[in-house]
Amino acid sequence: MVYSTEGIVLKSTSYGEADLIVTYFTKDYGLINLFAKSPRKIKSRFGSSLEPLTYSRISFVGKEEKLQKIIQSDIIESFQQIRENYKIFLKLSEVLKILIEISPKKEPNVELFKLFLNTLFQIQKKQNPDNYLVFIKVKTLKIMGYFPDFTYCGICRNKLKEEFYYSQGFIVCRQCISDNSYLNKKPLFFPVSRGVVKLFNKMSTWSLVFLERVKITDNLLGEMENFLKNHIMNTIKA
Repeated sequence: MVYSTEGIVLKSTSYGEADLIVTYFTKDYGLINLFAKSPRKIKSRFGSSLEPLTYSRISFVGKEEKLQKIIQSDIIESFQQIRENYKIFLKLSEVLKILIEISPKKEPNVELFKLFLNTLFQIQKKQNPDNYLVFIKVKTLKIMGYFPDFTYCGICRNKLKEEFYYSQGFIVCRQCISDNSYLNKKPLFFPVSRGVVKLFNKMSTWSLVFLERVKITDNLLGEMENFLKNHIMNTIKA
């Protein structure tokens, strides 16, 4: 049986001398790994369609319970500009990590697929895409259920009020940070400003179109990026 869908390459892993295992985030099948025969040879019919972030129309064959084989890959958009910008690609790689590590295999998520694809188009055409890089991380975490709870303390479950601290994947209140039994465990924690908490909560509900009308200061963006980097490292195990 031949399967067809649209997919975005998340990563490619060498397999043998000339073959690859390609991880796709697809519209109809979610996260899938496919076998690509000899794509690293000069005369390969796949060309550059297996590069990370490449958006293609693909066809593949094989039994569902086994590693299926790509038989066709036609590029719709290469997103080469993003891939060649090291700074942007490095920040975006955190999103790829989330998708690879926590997306259920072969379970479609059309909402997330469309969001990811449309955000890539926006990032590619913007001279300063930092808003979109933060936005796609926030929305991906929210949709996948890994967005932190800014309402209740992750330890005592009391409602958070004036001060917010981040530690090991969740938000902690001042009382728990001060508690001796908690300090004896020596967790790493850092304060999170009320402005960033407010912005995170709002951004998690925004649409991509709404983001176009929002201006975020460099200071807030920097704090948000630092927070997200730590949160992803704490919650997503590579």
